[in-house]
Amino acid sequence: MPAELLVVAIPLLAAFLVVSFREPVRIALPLYAALIPFGSALSIGSSVFGSVSSLLGMALGLALLLQLVTLRRSARRIPPDLPVWLAFLGVTGATVFWSVAPELTRDGFLVLGSQILLYVLVVLAGISRAELARTEHALIIGGVLAALFGVTQLLFLGGLPTGEGASPRFGEGLLGPNNQAAAFLLPTAIALARVASEQGRRRWRFAGATTVLLIGVVLTGSRGGLLATILVLLTMVLVTRRGRSALIAYFVAGSLLLATILVVNPAGVGQRQVSAGQNSSGRSDIWAVGFSACRTYCLTGSGWGTFPRVYAAERASVPDARVIKRGVYFEPHSIWLLASVEAGLLGLLLLVVGLGLSLATALRLPAHLRGPPLAALLGTVFAGFFLSNLEFKFFWMALIYVALCYQVAQAEGSVATTGRRLSTARR
Repeated sequence: MPAELLVVAIPLLAAFLVVSFREPVRIALPLYAALIPFGSALSIGSSVFGSVSSLLGMALGLALLLQLVTLRRSARRIPPDLPVWLAFLGVTGATVFWSVAPELTRDGFLVLGSQILLYVLVVLAGISRAELARTEHALIIGGVLAALFGVTQLLFLGGLPTGEGASPRFGEGLLGPNNQAAAFLLPTAIALARVASEQGRRRWRFAGATTVLLIGVVLTGSRGGLLATILVLLTMVLVTRRGRSALIAYFVAGSLLLATILVVNPAGVGQRQVSAGQNSSGRSDIWAVGFSACRTYCLTGSGWGTFPRVYAAERASVPDARVIKRGVYFEPHSIWLLASVEAGLLGLLLLVVGLGLSLATALRLPAHLRGPPLAALLGTVFAGFFLSNLEFKFFWMALIYVALCYQVAQAEGSVATTGRRLSTARR
């Protein structure tokens, strides 16, 4: 970086950090949310914590911790899944004592721990309706900009990047194509809610944003991501009351657009989703090895972050499993298999309970808040059947969003309790 630019950048960065520390939920949280889809594309160094979003996440966490210690603000009520995630973190950390690769467990635990602790700090800080709306808009803007970057790659930068022996797919160099698609689920759900609730030009703007996000999913070539996006669309149509006709019209139009892309296949876009030749992309072989290893490790766990080591050791005992050369395929490609093998029975149980409680929280939200958090959570969990994404920011952002909507509903007195809805502050 030139010295002149550095002289200007340092004071601006210092001023931003001061403002962020004073108002972390209003300033730092939206920016952090907007940067999530860019992953390692915006990074400083090669460390797993070197991305700009990770650095900002650490600054956000520190600011929230200081705010909590000084008792400047705190949440009125916390969602019921928060203690479960802390217990899950404790179980994964304990596996270091019997891990088959303690160094991998330590590294993996640091990454997972940073996500869960940030979730806890954001939830404990609490949020207002205005701050929630600010974060929602940041999520949409970040997702749209990331998707437009993929369109720019396709049209003006020589085409989509190609991974190790794979077809060209958007997401290489960012979060990875499959996780890139999953990162678009939350902003898509929020944008769809705006399509239903807004009128006139604003409705068309959010419809355009949703279309860009859908194109971004198609560019990733992720079949699981595409199915998860369709689940988000269907959920929004089913649970939305006000403006449902607008969502139905968009669902029909979006389906026609998607079908056109998959049939016409412009510039090879959509080829992977309709190709039958790639079968399960090796997942069935990975799962076969994982289930075989489960007999040894699924009681106490092999140690968090050690599935690649377990896979390498166990593959020879599954004669029908193909030899997959690409290292990325050593991932379990399922959060359930990941938790079972690495964290054992207790870890899997806590994962199920945590996600179940978060889903129950989303279902209890009032109608005007329920759609986006419920749709995004269902889509993210569905994608988790095919992805190992427990350590990714977008996974925990979906859980954070459910918890923040819960807090806003609590402040409004409109969370359903024991089958009835409190309505002391209806909209």
